[in-house]
Amino acid sequence: MIGQALAAVDAERIKLSSTRAPYWCLAMVVLFGIGVAVLLGWLLSGGYADSASVDTRTIDYLVGVNQFGAAVFAIMAVLGVTTEYRFGTIRPTFAAVPRRPLVILAKTVVFGGLTFVVAAIVGLLGVVLGQALTGNGIALGGPDTIRQLWGTPVFAMLCALIGLSVGALVRHSAGAVAIVLGWMFALERILSVLPRIGENITPFLPFLNGWNFLSGGDPTFHWNAYGSLAYFAVVTAILLTIAIVVTSARDA
Repeated sequence: MIGQALAAVDAERIKLSSTRAPYWCLAMVVLFGIGVAVLLGWLLSGGYADSASVDTRTIDYLVGVNQFGAAVFAIMAVLGVTTEYRFGTIRPTFAAVPRRPLVILAKTVVFGGLTFVVAAIVGLLGVVLGQALTGNGIALGGPDTIRQLWGTPVFAMLCALIGLSVGALVRHSAGAVAIVLGWMFALERILSVLPRIGENITPFLPFLNGWNFLSGGDPTFHWNAYGSLAYFAVVTAILLTIAIVVTSARDA
């Protein structure tokens, strides 16, 4: 069982590294993750904005990762599933690993792990470079900074796993990408501003909970920042479980 699981993870790693799409996605994450931070640092160094209280502005340096980057990671995970259905490689994959949950779990390990590592490195580099450009020194020891430096890769990883789950459920690249991006950047924001019901349902919207954790917590939510992270993680786990069950139940 363990040997088969390790073999499945290794197979997913090989498939991921043998296609071009992940490299393009990671390049965009690096470009925007570091580029936005450097741009902000340059603007602060030129006196275009207040460069005081750098520690409280750490999340600004991470916008390229926890906004654009998280979406790219989710798309990469979607394609990691849907392209197998598109090109018919999912059948030999299931033939090699008859226990289908292992396939989804192997993809979870590979895409989740890659997302976490890349987001952590890019986020740290962005914060260091952005703060260095301000001329006020580099501050990485504050609790707000520390939470955002580890929280950003965790948030990005959960976004990738949601993308993986949606991809496994929809099995169509364009449809799954549209669902994930629409959910992340449109649906929840629209629901949150609806008259009468918006303020009541906002604390239960997954992605808004993820961003609430990164921003430090909104008093209108029913829990603190860490409660928001836990809620987002639980929703992700439920969606991933549904994807595993559905994948095991239907034809390839």
